[in-house]
Amino acid sequence: MPLPDDQEPFIGQGRLTTNNGAGPFRRLLFAAIGLIAGDAALLIYLMYNALRASAALLIAHMGQPYRQLSIWLEMFLLYAMFSILGWALVGLPIVLAFPARLLYRVRWPLCVLIGAALGPLALLLIFVVIFAMQGRLSSFSLAHTEALWQFSILVSTVSFLVYAALLRRRSPSREP
Repeated sequence: MPLPDDQEPFIGQGRLTTNNGAGPFRRLLFAAIGLIAGDAALLIYLMYNALRASAALLIAHMGQPYRQLSIWLEMFLLYAMFSILGWALVGLPIVLAFPARLLYRVRWPLCVLIGAALGPLALLLIFVVIFAMQGRLSSFSLAHTEALWQFSILVSTVSFLVYAALLRRRSPSREP
């Protein structure tokens, strides 16, 4: 049974409001859930790589195969902090600036492209902010950042797809 707030009002009801979907607080909640999902996808990816590296080291009888998981977990914690910073620099402004109804009609392949583009944008802004805070903006370089771009694409794509799915689930045009 639909709640009274979810129904379109009749003109004779005395109030004329329209339900444009999720409000700003709900969009922030959905974006936070999306970020958690993106970080969880990154954690799964890094754990998979740690297990593969550990198995390769065991087969080759070299290195410290049992330490691989803790190394990759430490890497995840560092990347998760950067993803929160990227979410604050790019994710939150987009969530608050664009109304939810814009995403209702966007097709999924375009959502994947938007999500994949937001991660590198956030990472680039993080690097610019870090170099600017250090006063070294003139020596700005993206050298040795190859793996970070892939991780940012993974996190932002999963985050944006979860955000879009949650918004669509809350779509006003959806019938209960």
